[in-house]
This record gives sequence, structure tokens and C-alpha cells, in this order.
Amino acid sequence: MRASFLLLSGAAIVLLGLACLQDRPPSGKADGVSQATPQATGNGTCLRCHAEFADEPISKVHAKRELYCDGCHGASTAHAASGSAEAKPDQLFGRSDTNTFCESCHKPPHPNAAKVAAWAKKREGQMLPSGRGIMDANICTDCHGAHTMKRPAAGEGRDSTDGRHQIVSLFNGRDLTGWVPEGKAIWKTEAGMLVGTQGPDFAPGDLFTEATYCDFDLTVTYKVVWPANTGIWFRYQNPQKAYQGDILEYAKPEAYSGTIYCPGKLFLGINADKGLVNRDGWNVMRIRAQGPHLQVWLNGIRVAEARDSTIDCGRIGFQVHPGKEFGPMKMIVRQILLEPL
Repeated sequence: MRASFLLLSGAAIVLLGLACLQDRPPSGKADGVSQATPQATGNGTCLRCHAEFADEPISKVHAKRELYCDGCHGASTAHAASGSAEAKPDQLFGRSDTNTFCESCHKPPHPNAAKVAAWAKKREGQMLPSGRGIMDANICTDCHGAHTMKRPAAGEGRDSTDGRHQIVSLFNGRDLTGWVPEGKAIWKTEAGMLVGTQGPDFAPGDLFTEATYCDFDLTVTYKVVWPANTGIWFRYQNPQKAYQGDILEYAKPEAYSGTIYCPGKLFLGINADKGLVNRDGWNVMRIRAQGPHLQVWLNGIRVAEARDSTIDCGRIGFQVHPGKEFGPMKMIVRQILLEPL
């Protein structure tokens, strides 16, 4: 019996998980299986479809240590954009792969092997969370939370067929198809990322979608080279008529990334929590615009909310602000997903 992977008792899963998560691997391979790489993007994008994992033990314990879905399953851009099972995640694990992958972080033997063995013997013949009994062939996820997706019943789905709109990717990772630059900023793709910088003499500029959108739920995964003053335009019609999810550090009033900006009105909703911003890594900004109701989440936390009926439709876009003080600024975007509402 693989006692090293059996669960002690209900509450103990969190303690054991946190203890084992202290040693994290570098990116790479472990016996032919990709090792987990800690990310800072949160699970928000995945939980929009896979809500059943919000309170699932493995997901919760790893999230506390800032190891999120994409750390194990990859960015899975095509899968997220499809809104269904038509495109698979970048990395999936069969039963024969699971222990090898888990052991890339959770080095055997189990730190409480004797207690685990006693627990297993006492419960011999009982069902594990996975629905399997205790046996020699048990794997990590038989005991540490049944980390498997519920199979939909006949007629169910995760795309537009079950009443949800299709989630679409606005960036193909290759070029600027579907986008139009305006101004003198430089926009290009590098290593599958969308990158924006100032133009000559610290010149500004914007990049907009060709299409316009009215009500939607937008999720953008990005990181920034600071100092910076940039943001995500939405319902953009012209420089005087638009909204923006700001990416900045503003002094008076104090405001940080996730603040809702409107030309002529300044800030409609303010994120005052500087600590939510990951200055050195990836962030996820989610913008939901439905009628006059505007909401912004940063890294899974709702940071700004407003009601404003100035603009009902417009383009999605990114801004690069002018100024020598922002010369090193670089806006790097990995993923842009939009769900029409």
C-alpha cells in the first residue's frame, strides 16, 4: 500500500498540504512529466467554468501557497477560449502520471507515514473521496481530494449550449489580427505575448479591437514593467468617451491598478489596496460591464464598482501613457478572454 499518500483525517489535509508545499520545484521535467511552476494569476479564470473546484481541498491548499491552476495545467489559452471541452488544457494527468507529478514537489516519504498507515488500516474497506477503496494502487488524488472534473450528464455542457455565451480569445498569440493601433506607441508580439511600449520621444499610443462590445465579462492576464501608467480600455468610443481599468500608481487621490477611470470624471471607483498588485509578476484583471453596472476584480478580489450610463458600447483596448517618467514602461499581455453577456 502506498501509505505515503493517504490522508490522515479531514482537517489534516490542509496542514499536510501546507507542510509539503514548502519545497517548490523549478520549471522543467520530472520523469517525463512537466513540473509545477508557481504562478501569480489566481484561479479566477478557471473557476468561471469549473466552480466545483473553488472549495476542493487540493485547489484550496495550493492556492494558499500561490500555486494556481495554470501552474500544473499550463496557460491553456485555447481551452479557456473555447468555453468547452473542445480544446483540452495544455497538461492533463492520467492515473499513471499523477504520483510522479505530485512527487516533483511533495517529496516522499510521507512525513507522518506511521499515522497514515494506522489510519488506512482502521478504515480498510471504506470508500475514499475518489470513490475507490484502500488498495496498493492508490494514487495521491484518491485520498487528498478527488481532484477530478465532474462529468456532465447528457445534455449538459460548458459552452453556449447550456445557456452560457461562448468565451472568446481576443488575442491569438501570434500577431495583431483583430487589433488596430492608434498613436505612436509600439505594439508587437514577442514569445506569444502582446507587448506595448512608448514610441520615439516617449510618445503615447493605444491598441484597440476592430470590433465593439456592449455587455461583457473580460479577463486579461498581464504584467507591467514599472514605473507605468497604462490600462485596459473598455467601451471606448473616443478619447473623451470611454472607461478604463487603470494600471497605475496615483497619489491624489490614492489609487492603484483596478481603479475605474472615465475621461472628464476621473475615477468612478478606486482600488486603494496597493498590496493586491503583483509588481513583479502576472496579474489578472477582470472587468464586467453590464448596462450601467461596472465592476473590476484584481487577482480574484473585487476592487472597484460603479454605476454610470455615459457609455453603453465601444472597443476594448490598451493604453501606453506619454512622459519621460514612464520611459521604461512595458505592458505585457498573455491572455485576453471575453464572454459576451
